[in-house]
Amino acid sequence: MTIHDELGQTRRAVQNLEKALAALRNQLGPHLDVLRLLDDVARCSADLRRLEDQLGTPRPYELVAIPDDDYTHGLWATGDADHEGLGAPGRRAP
Repeated sequence: MTIHDELGQTRRAVQNLEKALAALRNQLGPHLDVLRLLDDVARCSADLRRLEDQLGTPRPYELVAIPDDDYTHGLWATGDADHEGLGAPGRRAP
């Protein structure tokens, strides 16, 4: 295994631990020991991120959830959307 594989495996383990502790916090509430463990895992994650930066390890892309809700109509009210992709009004292609 390469160092990048090991770091990736470590990153996944830290993320799994974060999820498990979050579930534990939801069950027990703000218990002091759970909060301390969450702080420790946050430090581990920060240290691992610094190590990845030092070694130039590529990080996996972060997924962003896009809601299925309708867009706010105010986004399109400025008039700029009418010319989207067409260039400036009144201009013609050479």
